[in-house]
Amino acid sequence: MSSSVHNSSATEPSTGVPLSVLSPWFSTGTDTSGPAEATQSASSPTLTGSLPAANATSKSTKTGYSASGGSATVDPVSAQITTSAGGPASTVDQPSPTTARPSFSTSSALSGTGKTSGDPSNSTREFWAGADIDTVPRMLALPGRTVYDFDGKTVKDPIQILADAGVNSFRVETWRGDCIDEKPFVNEASSVANEQNFKLDFGCIGTKVKLAKQAIGLGMKMQLTINQGLKIPDGMEKYSYAEMVDEVAKETKRQLQPFLDANILPDIILFENEGSDGFLFHEVATGHDRTSNDGKVSEDVVNQERCGQIPAGKMNSYPQWAGYNKAEVEACNQAIQAAGFSTDAVRYGLHSHGQYVQWKEGVVHGPKRPSQTKLTKLDGSPCEGPNPIPSHILALDVAKMLTIAGFSAYPDPMRPADINSDASIELTLNRLNKTLTQLQGYAAEYGKYSDGPFAGQYKLQGLGVEYATRYHFASDPSKSEMRQQQRHTEVMWSLVKNKFPATFLGMMWWEPWYCHNNWEGGDGTLCHLTFDGDKMGEVPTDTLKTWGAAAVSPWKEAKA
Repeated sequence: MSSSVHNSSATEPSTGVPLSVLSPWFSTGTDTSGPAEATQSASSPTLTGSLPAANATSKSTKTGYSASGGSATVDPVSAQITTSAGGPASTVDQPSPTTARPSFSTSSALSGTGKTSGDPSNSTREFWAGADIDTVPRMLALPGRTVYDFDGKTVKDPIQILADAGVNSFRVETWRGDCIDEKPFVNEASSVANEQNFKLDFGCIGTKVKLAKQAIGLGMKMQLTINQGLKIPDGMEKYSYAEMVDEVAKETKRQLQPFLDANILPDIILFENEGSDGFLFHEVATGHDRTSNDGKVSEDVVNQERCGQIPAGKMNSYPQWAGYNKAEVEACNQAIQAAGFSTDAVRYGLHSHGQYVQWKEGVVHGPKRPSQTKLTKLDGSPCEGPNPIPSHILALDVAKMLTIAGFSAYPDPMRPADINSDASIELTLNRLNKTLTQLQGYAAEYGKYSDGPFAGQYKLQGLGVEYATRYHFASDPSKSEMRQQQRHTEVMWSLVKNKFPATFLGMMWWEPWYCHNNWEGGDGTLCHLTFDGDKMGEVPTDTLKTWGAAAVSPWKEAKA
């Protein structure tokens, strides 16, 4: 589920290295994800090479942060980092661009725990017990809105409350068309009602940058979701596939660059919010889903779309869909390197809708992946003529570039049939269990990193990007369901930590602070509302403590 609203402000031009710069991810020369025979000629010869253990970059010395001999602290305003041992943080030799620049990265030991998101030992890794915090700045800007600590009396910053409860990671999203620079929110008489129906403007990318800096300063790891959208923007419907790829890369950099400019380097970058079947495939003008035989265009036109003569993005034209994802990863890496950071500890993936993750991840990561180069018509016959996909895109393997399988992990149903029964609670987690069992099989096939920042960890790992349950809060303890919600949370964490300790990173609660909403009857958050006249307050529930407590329990698998 997405809480973000597309802003109508004009976009700004993107900067960075052209996409044509060669990637560290080369194919082996043959398409191992499908039939080896090629029926179309590429615009230039296919490159060959091998996949490095981690995202390879040029070698240089870069300032790092102390993970031992004292804690590291960050001023969330200036991003100045010091260590408790005194003096500057230690210098380490690691792959990085030729320019050295201190990184305000969540991969560093910002929390002072001595643990980093790139810790090679699974036995000391922390689960991601995270939260989506996109809507917090807008909520705080509403008139009369106050956030209190657990006692319901002490006014406190909501991000600080999350951190104090143990929450160790966060998620923010950006969208095509989002404005860049932070600007004040405008409240109207309808703002509170619009909040309830998810119709507010949740701010520019600059607002997300400021929010991310605060959370990182409190020791949290960062997950950024970049969204291209499902509709082809005005002016792009006539683009060729190569032009569309360049536009996707440009937009990816535009959304990421403000974070890099603020010295913020995300730990994980995902593409699409609950994307079920690709992006940039729905024509605004006609309502037609490209590559779909939906009766709105002739079959001849559909075949042109499937063959890339008219670019599309749905998974039934897999080489095109995969190409967009490759372009996004490439664009991120180029922007990161141009900003003076190493790409070694940044991982990429998809965020699939919960109901679809099993088939979608099967397509991307499963044993019977389709060809990433062979375009076919509706009847399955090969497309004729030159392959419209640029050769440097054809040479890459999307399955090796997307190493995080992100998905929405809501229980099914959100509320167990019997909230007092552990057996009933476990039944609601059946879909999550099945999904993680499948992903665990894929991870085993991928194997583990032998070196680099993720040495000993699986090359493919799952992340529950969105999670929530539905329980009703009541001030009268005899009528409140918070005890059952806490038990549900405990059962979920027990399942994922005991059964999938090495292949599952953790879980993010969807908008725990979005208390005033109509979704799931308003019972899907980790807070409840209080009222004092026309003033509305928000108070965390005790389930937030149960949620955050999961982060302190280390992974159980021993170091490989």
